[in-house]
Parts: sequence; C-alpha cells; structure tokens
Amino acid sequence: MSLHSMLRGLISSAIKPRRHLLHKNCIQRSLQDGCHKNLQRNIRLVSSYKGAPPPVHHNVKRQHFGVSTLDASSDPANATNAQLEMDSQSNSLQISWSDGFRSRYHSIWLRNHCQCASCKQLHSGQKLIEQHDIPRPCTLKSTQIQDGTHLQISWKETAHEGLISLEFLRENSYGNDAIDAAVSLRDNVFFKGPIEEFDYKDISSCKKSFFRWLQCLDVYGIALVMNVPTELRQVAKVAELIAPVQNTLYGEIFDVVATDEPINVAYSTAPLGFHMDLMYYESPPGLQLLHCLRFDDSAQGGESLFLDVFHSATEFRRQYPHHFDTLTRVPVTFHKNHFERERPAAYMYQRPHITVNPQGQMTSVAWSPPFEAPLKVREEDVEPYYEAYHTFAAVLENSPIQVEHRMRTGQCIIFNNRRILHARRKFTLNNGEHRHYQGCYVNIDDFRNSVQVAYIQHGREDLAKRNGNQCWL
Repeated sequence: MSLHSMLRGLISSAIKPRRHLLHKNCIQRSLQDGCHKNLQRNIRLVSSYKGAPPPVHHNVKRQHFGVSTLDASSDPANATNAQLEMDSQSNSLQISWSDGFRSRYHSIWLRNHCQCASCKQLHSGQKLIEQHDIPRPCTLKSTQIQDGTHLQISWKETAHEGLISLEFLRENSYGNDAIDAAVSLRDNVFFKGPIEEFDYKDISSCKKSFFRWLQCLDVYGIALVMNVPTELRQVAKVAELIAPVQNTLYGEIFDVVATDEPINVAYSTAPLGFHMDLMYYESPPGLQLLHCLRFDDSAQGGESLFLDVFHSATEFRRQYPHHFDTLTRVPVTFHKNHFERERPAAYMYQRPHITVNPQGQMTSVAWSPPFEAPLKVREEDVEPYYEAYHTFAAVLENSPIQVEHRMRTGQCIIFNNRRILHARRKFTLNNGEHRHYQGCYVNIDDFRNSVQVAYIQHGREDLAKRNGNQCWL
C-alpha cells in the first residue's frame, strides 16, 4: 500500500467523531517527563459535532506504510445487518449500518471511488479511472453486499461493475458536520512559552525522544536542541533527522554573520522586526533551523524573539473583524530584487496576509515587512489595507506572549517559519567578539509528512496540526 493511500486512509478516519483537544498543560507535563503513556492519558476526548458519524470500534492490525485492517467481528462496517436504500431517482445510496448510523453516498461519488482492479491499482493504491470513462448522468442500477465486506454496484449508463470496501465507505462518510469534525482535529495549541528543550544526543539516538521532539514541533511550532556539536554544517544533520534540507536562494546552508556589505539585513548588526523568511516564494520554507556556532557572552544585544502569529491573528480577528477581512481580501506583494550578488534574485509573489478555509479557520499568515514590494491594488482598497495593516502590526508588537531567548554556543533553535514569527534585537561586537550562526530550512510539506508518518508508526490517530501551509484540512 502506498504512502499516499496510507495518509488518505488516516485522514479519512477523522470523519469519526473523535475530536482531540490537546490540553497545553497536560502535553507540557508529558513532554517533560518523557512518558508517551502519560501523553495518551492526557488527551481529552470531547463530544463530536452533532450529526457526525459515530466511531468505528474495531481491533486494529497496523502494517508499515499500510492502512489499518479491521476485525470484522467487532466492526459496525461488518454489513451482515446493513440495509441499502436507493433514492427515488437513483442518484444516491443510503446505508443504514449495524450500529444504527446512516450514511448517504451520491452515485457519481461511488463511481469515482470504485476500487475494482480496473479503477484502482492494487500496489500503488492510485486511481486508474479517467473522467472521460465516467458517463454523465451516472445513476445507480443495483447495489448489494458481497461477502459482508464490500458493496457491489452497477450503473444504468455503463456495463461496469463496481466494488468498494465497506470499511472505506464507513471511514469516508461525508457531510457538513463530518467535514467540520475532521478539520477541527488539526486545530493548533498556541505557543506562549517557554521553549521546550531537547538534548541532541537523545533525539538522534532515542526513538522516544525523537518522537517527543517532533510532536513538540508539530503542536507548538518551536523547540530548542541543546549540546549540538559546534562543527560547520552540523545544522544540516539536525534538520535531516526530520527531512531533507530545502535548497533556496541562499543555498542549502547559510551563515548568519555580520558583514560590512550585507546582502540581507540579517547579515548585519541591525535589529530585525517580526517576520517570516522567503515569503516571496510560492512555497516558503517550513522549518527554519539556526545553530549557534559561537556567540560571545560579552557581546551586547542580539537576543532572539519569537511569536506565534496564529495567536496574534486570532486576537486581531476577535478585536478587529473588519480589518481581518481586509487582510484576507487585499493582497500584498513580496519580492526579493538583488543583482549585486553571486546568485542574482528577482523573486516576486503576491498573496493576502491571511487565508482561511471554507470553515473560516485560518490556514496561513504571511508577514515579512522587509520584503514587501510597493502596494499595487485597486484604489478603493489602499486606505482600508493600510488601516488594517497598521492595526495588525500593532497587535504583533504589543503581544503579551512574545518569548525572548539569547542563543548560546551549541544550541540549535528550530521553529515553523510559517507559524512562528522571529525577530532579533540590535547587537554590537567589539574587541574581536563573534556572533556566528549557521542555518537551513526544511520544506513545510516534508515536515508535515514526517509528523504524520511518525503518528501512524506510533499507532496514534492524531493528525498533523495546521501549520500555515494553506491546506484547507
């Protein structure tokens, strides 16, 4: 079974009405004591949305990179007593499951998800059917349960005989309430500090420690790794524990050192306001890692600041809903124009500062003032935009949950660049003092994939949190 199929199966299981509320204090205690069992006990199960399908209780047999298989004797999807009923126009099928729950499937949906050998490849799990092979209209002719495990289907407009597993149908029951329940599983827990610390040797040699580190990055978006060897390019080794390093305009690894003629304001002693990196990319980096190779204690300033932008945007929305709507509607252009460098840059990308999914949940925030191009929008949007922009900037600057940290030699800070804003205080270097970091990035989708795979391999039903990559899930 392919990874694609595995993730699809996991995501579809979110249709079950289990909404995990990861309580911050409980998780912090669990992360600190390193006990996976405590974390499981501290997950609160809250009631589902009204109308969402009840859970499928079953004995799970997990396979590496495979969808779970069910013990039919304990599964409501065992359709020995299931009832099938087509509507009067044969456009949909209602299944009344053995536990009393009812699901409705449109005929065209059933045709698109046929799992027979001619419609779905066995080993890859990928669809083979083409849309031009599906007649329209597509109405049901007959349906019946086969061997208590599959639904056999025929359609009026084609001789094709369809086959879909009942487990798949139950897990993928759809409807507004079910979708809302599934999307809610990805809700974030806001980061308010302190930054959780992990030892490099532990996360690189102990599976349990690595999982806790990865989970912390998923849930809170930031973590600090201690005792990292102060060797050049060591930052890439930390990143590759999670996923491959993302190559960008700055290469795979970049040095953050103050220079006389910086190609980036970060390569100077000037202060940096809250921002995200590389917002002029269509897919800006996900994780950012900064490894402190040397930062002399005598150097003045240079402290790092971090802020969960989703918390700030939530407060902004609550206090100024009209300004929030403006920043979801009026786009800003981010750019990087710099030809006096080894690798000339002429990047440009336009996007709104904030995006939301159909349920109104925020899926991304883009904030990088140093790289904003001149505003080019409709005349009637200029003043509303700047009013909203100014207000949001004030919310960020006055946030009570800013976390300050002065990096020490041998520390590596890792944070979600699409969620955690970072800033830096001005610093001075005198009498040969040094401040030298090396940094790198990890693609946001590679990070999310690593998190989801880890949850599955640990037998967890958690879904990777909403991490700012604009995904509607």
